[in-house]
Amino acid sequence: MSNMSNSEELLTFAEKLIREKMDNCFSDLQRTVLLTTLQGNKKTYDQIADECGYSPKYLKQDVAPKLWQLLSEILDKKITKSNIKTILQEQMRHQQPAIEMLPVTSSVISPTSEKGNILLVDDQPENLKLLSDLLEEQGYEVQQAINGVIALQAVAAGSPDVILLDIHMPELDGYTVCQKLKAHPQTQDIPVIFVSALDETWDKVKAFSVGGSDYITKPFKTVEVLARVENQLKVRHLQLKVKSLEQQLEEKNQQLQQLLQKL
Repeated sequence: MSNMSNSEELLTFAEKLIREKMDNCFSDLQRTVLLTTLQGNKKTYDQIADECGYSPKYLKQDVAPKLWQLLSEILDKKITKSNIKTILQEQMRHQQPAIEMLPVTSSVISPTSEKGNILLVDDQPENLKLLSDLLEEQGYEVQQAINGVIALQAVAAGSPDVILLDIHMPELDGYTVCQKLKAHPQTQDIPVIFVSALDETWDKVKAFSVGGSDYITKPFKTVEVLARVENQLKVRHLQLKVKSLEQQLEEKNQQLQQLLQKL
């Protein structure tokens, strides 16, 4: 494999990690810096900034430090220009076995889904099977967790697009699981749809108060489940798009400021 294709593969892997673990994405300038580093190019920050039309000071004091800090967080190691390629290569080699060791079942597990990746959390296997069959028939990729602890492990391994969460479960109930997810920046934006036989107003109010995005009452209707899942997926995709646009806007503003200073 050529150095160019290997570097692009590592960049794609890093982008997948940041999306799954941090619910975030690289800015265009961060992507350029990372790819240049992975290619073994000896360009300085000044050279990269000049080629991209940005201030060297902005790249060295803002963009680059944030990039290495972000990578340090998702890889749980101190990341620098000198070690990023080696560490990403190690992560790629070891990722699959680590995922397989998690006590999470899935009929179709893949980080890329055109329709969406959905995590089902319920302590009743028959409920998991019913929802899995329904959603997979519609082209969704589905992961299953039999309790709240396993659900949190699954989310830590790879951020789903939507979570369908039961309330009454052993060890951690649905309310507690949702609170834990909403307490962390990396997972707080993942839509949580509660699916429960509890139909009292108070139960629904509590579900929304801990951060739930929607509520489906058992026994549910197929058309209702699909409609609510699709709606939350649309919201989720819009959130990610807004984050990406905000980062791009910040970079364009910096570029504009540099151009104005040269006039």
